[in-house]
Amino acid sequence: MRDPLTIAARIVVCLAAAAALVGCGAGQITQTDNQVAAVDGTSGNVGNAVALRDVLLSYPPTPTGIYPAGSTVPVVLTIINQGDQPDELVAVTSPAGKAQVLGATQIPGGTKVISTAGSAGPISPLVVGELRILLNTTQPLHAGLTTPITFQFRNAGTLTLPVPMAKPPNAVG
Repeated sequence: MRDPLTIAARIVVCLAAAAALVGCGAGQITQTDNQVAAVDGTSGNVGNAVALRDVLLSYPPTPTGIYPAGSTVPVVLTIINQGDQPDELVAVTSPAGKAQVLGATQIPGGTKVISTAGSAGPISPLVVGELRILLNTTQPLHAGLTTPITFQFRNAGTLTLPVPMAKPPNAVG
């Protein structure tokens, strides 16, 4: 006949082992901890309705990967207004330079607006409905580093993101 204390001890050990096994994927080292987004840029949410996605600086047209001070740098992103009410991008600022916001700054509810680098470069004419954000740099910007950029919306509020530079046009992966 088995001792009731031995049976109780075995049950406690089994329950502790089951709890330990269940919690294995809950830590910082999990199967999904090294997955990254399929886009190169950063993203963030402003308020309850506006989302910024794939925010990045265009790669410089120089082989060095550097925009010298005084450059005009396109900021490329997608702005999604997930709410019902329209919003407006009223300002973009950065300690790296003065930003210009050109074109379609109104974002109707339930729509998205994409800021482009311009079809023929940052100073090409705007087309109807196009948004273009240009950062006129006061300091050099280097590939591989992020640049803080603040986006201010009339209703949603303000968000500062560390914006990376896009990969070179001929980069693989």
